[in-house]
Amino acid sequence: MTNTAVTSNNTLRKLAGAAFFAAPVLMVGGMLTSPPQNSNSARDYLASLARDWDLSILSANLFHYAWVLLAVAVPAALALLRGARGRTLASVGVVGTAVGAVQMSGLLFSDWTSAAMPTIVSLDEAVLVFDKVNADPSMAAWLLSAKVLAILMPVVLMAGLARNGTVGWWTAPMALTPMIVGPMVGGLAGCVVSLALYAPLFLVGYRLVRRASADVIAAEAAGPLAARSA
Repeated sequence: MTNTAVTSNNTLRKLAGAAFFAAPVLMVGGMLTSPPQNSNSARDYLASLARDWDLSILSANLFHYAWVLLAVAVPAALALLRGARGRTLASVGVVGTAVGAVQMSGLLFSDWTSAAMPTIVSLDEAVLVFDKVNADPSMAAWLLSAKVLAILMPVVLMAGLARNGTVGWWTAPMALTPMIVGPMVGGLAGCVVSLALYAPLFLVGYRLVRRASADVIAAEAAGPLAARSA
């Protein structure tokens, strides 16, 4: 491999590692800035978004770019693998996580329209439009597939990496929790809990950045056993 190729690979590893750090931070930022709502009804949801346009759009942007960064970064996790062990499982997890992230990112477009509708038409009319859109079977399938893939596929990815020996097995069950436990706790405490539960993504980011360091590069050049121990 040429020096230019090595430098390029190391730069991509560092960028992907940084994205693994940034995505959870943006995700929690989106949670922290989500406008409070009185209930889970469509009426209260739309009213909360319309009440503070700037806050609603800030939250939507943070969520959107968190999913974009994850979709772009997650294929780089395969660069951490050494040998065939766990590779199939990790590959399935990477594809599923990337597709889920793309799906979730696309869904966030509705936050812009949902925040705008009650300011242009009556809240009752906005609810009618919102309900009609969400009642469509294709939208239901989009939403369900996005949630299932975004929540479950990181678990599969971590299981593959753990099978390979790249990370510990604790990362697999923990990867299931940020989008579930944090919202259940709610408020600032829920955001703090979610950030802590994103530890598996932070770990993958750290491993990618470490792989671009001089000592690991030297170990990789020395052979597979030295690279694995690094």
